[in-house]
Amino acid sequence: MDTLIALIGASSGGSFLAIGAAANARLRTTLQSAIAAATINFMVGSLTLTLLILLGIFGTQHMDRLTQVPWWAFLSGLLGAVYVTLNTIIIPKLGLTTTALAVVCSQMTGSLLIDQWGWFGVTPHPISPSRIVAIVLLLIAVALTQFDRDHRRNTL
Repeated sequence: MDTLIALIGASSGGSFLAIGAAANARLRTTLQSAIAAATINFMVGSLTLTLLILLGIFGTQHMDRLTQVPWWAFLSGLLGAVYVTLNTIIIPKLGLTTTALAVVCSQMTGSLLIDQWGWFGVTPHPISPSRIVAIVLLLIAVALTQFDRDHRRNTL
């Protein structure tokens, strides 16, 4: 049952990313600035997380352990800001579907490499033929969605 709940949570998270990306693209259009849109995104997110910590909804948070965190773990915030900003710029050009597929494909490729060698303290999981096939299928999906988009644009 734990696996099913985890899969539902991951799937929900994926849907939330798509909705958030579309909302952020709209924010960018209205504000005419990808950086401003990303800033608003992170401000609202930071306020939400701060409220959750203050309310203690997820129990005690051990912020006193920050000094024990390796320096590279703090890059996640920087990388998240770059990701949101890039998505905000790219979605109007590629569309949400192609952008999401390209993100998932690159995420899978990066995850495959991290899993293979156990980088960043992750338990190693060797590359397998089925994982390679999954990435190839994602590459095909990216190409097909972009081809479909280009084809429709040329026929209109």
